Amino acid sequence: MPDCLRLSVIIAAYNEERTIEQVVERVRAVPLDLEIIAVNDGSSDGTGVVIDRLRAEGRIDVGLHHARNR
Repeated sequence: MPDCLRLSVIIAAYNEERTIEQVVERVRAVPLDLEIIAVNDGSSDGTGVVIDRLRAEGRIDVGLHHARNR
């Protein structure tokens, strides 16, 4: 298996303001080359703000936002 493989992990979150950071930290702790994509799925709490902060801090690679829950 080539050493250049990278695993993309998509974390869909709906109203997970209190837990999304812990989920990201647990995924990041896996000893693999990871890309973390977090999707705010139309949350009405502060999930989107947390995702934006984690992206700015470099703890997730991509942060996406849906205007409504899908």
